[in-house]
Amino acid sequence: MRLTKNMREEILRKATAGVPVVNYKAKLQPVLQAVVCKHMPEPARLAYEDEESRLFLTTVHLEVKEGNGYNGRSMTFSKYDNDPVRGYAVQGRLVVRVDDASFDQARKGTLSYDLAAVVRKTGYLDKHYEQLVVMQNVRKRLKATLESVTTVKRLYDVLEPELHHLIPKEENAAVANLPAAAGPVVDDLRKLGAQFPDVPKVAK
Repeated sequence: MRLTKNMREEILRKATAGVPVVNYKAKLQPVLQAVVCKHMPEPARLAYEDEESRLFLTTVHLEVKEGNGYNGRSMTFSKYDNDPVRGYAVQGRLVVRVDDASFDQARKGTLSYDLAAVVRKTGYLDKHYEQLVVMQNVRKRLKATLESVTTVKRLYDVLEPELHHLIPKEENAAVANLPAAAGPVVDDLRKLGAQFPDVPKVAK
């Protein structure tokens, strides 16, 4: 049986579907909100503490940035989020720079400084990108492995045994005890939290 593009995409999807991706943006939102609340005037803070009044406060467009250009990293919080950061009118748009150079030049005690300090302390921006890079690398290696063969039967040669249950079944296919030959990704996926069946490795 020839391996189709749809088959490759389905195996790639199933192999990575079990990874429990951590939503670091959702974890950072209440931390940022707490800092904004500390800088609010008393009337605005009281309005935020009341759930009905909170909706009348300004939705803060807040962008956390580290570096510039294509090599920069960022995380954006806006009115389109399920739980947006809220503040008062003068806080409508904020750019929070967390790289060392910008942070060292920021004035202590300001809202921007305190936001940057808490982002740096949590490490959530770093963790978000670390998780993203690992997953991208795993997907890239697995995709290359899948594209290296043209038949379903050959998948048993190139995929690790833990992934063999994802291969479409062929009638009369002799697939037992074949070694995995290329692009190991199971260990990396397990480090990310994915669960796979324990399969005895074939001695080379």
